[in-house]
Amino acid sequence: MNDKRTRTLTEKLWARNKYTVMAKGYEHYKEIGEALKTAHTREELLHVYDLLKETLTLPYTKKGMRTTLQHMWGYFKKRATSEEKELFFVIVNEHLEHSEPLTKKDIGAIQKHLVQLLKKYPSDYLAQSSFIQSYKQWNEVYDKKQVLLVSRSDYLETREDFLPPPS
Repeated sequence: MNDKRTRTLTEKLWARNKYTVMAKGYEHYKEIGEALKTAHTREELLHVYDLLKETLTLPYTKKGMRTTLQHMWGYFKKRATSEEKELFFVIVNEHLEHSEPLTKKDIGAIQKHLVQLLKKYPSDYLAQSSFIQSYKQWNEVYDKKQVLLVSRSDYLETREDFLPPPS
C-alpha cells in the first residue's frame, strides 16, 4: 500500500473513531488529532494507528463523555425541537450521574437515544461513528465502496514494495 493510500485509510479510521476517543478523554482526542496532522511517513501513520488502538481500550470518562455528547448534539441542534434538546440532556445527565467508571448500561442508553435522533435527523458522518456503531470493529472502514479492516500489517512495507514495476 502506498503512503497516500495509507494516509487516506488512517484518516478514515480517525473519522470513524474520533468521538469514541473523545469520550475517553479530550486529551487523547487532541493527541491523536495532532499526531495525524503531523504524520508524513508510513511509520508516523502507524504510530497514529497504534495510539488509536491503545486509546480505544481505555474506559470512558464522565468529562470526556459529556464533551463528546455536546459535540454530537451539534448535528441535531438546528433541526431538533426544544423538547428534544431538553430530553437529550436529561438522558445524558441521568446516565452520567453514576459513579465512575460509566457502565455499559449507561452508555447503551445514551447510544440508543442518539440512534433515535439519527433516524429522525440523519447524518451519515455521525451514523458511521464507532460510538454509534459500537457493534462493529473499530478498524472497519468504507473505502471505494467496500468494507475494509485496516490492520497494523497494512502499514508495514511488504516485499512487493521493493520489487520493480512490471515491464
